[in-house]
Amino acid sequence: MSASITPQRPWIYPREGDDWHSIAGREFPGRPAEEAVADLQSWNLYLVFRPAPAGMTPSDIVFTGPPAA
Repeated sequence: MSASITPQRPWIYPREGDDWHSIAGREFPGRPAEEAVADLQSWNLYLVFRPAPAGMTPSDIVFTGPPAA
């Protein structure tokens, strides 16, 4: 028997030096930048509210889609 796990929502690992705008531009080309950033931030509140000066790290998971209903 082979078990496979189907991801419930899309996600990525950020690249070194990534910020919200660079991820939005790469993951949502053609969408208005501020709209894409707002969506990313609403799906990743645990990163938005991380205490300063900590930013994203390459080991963080950044969700690129909304949670399942």
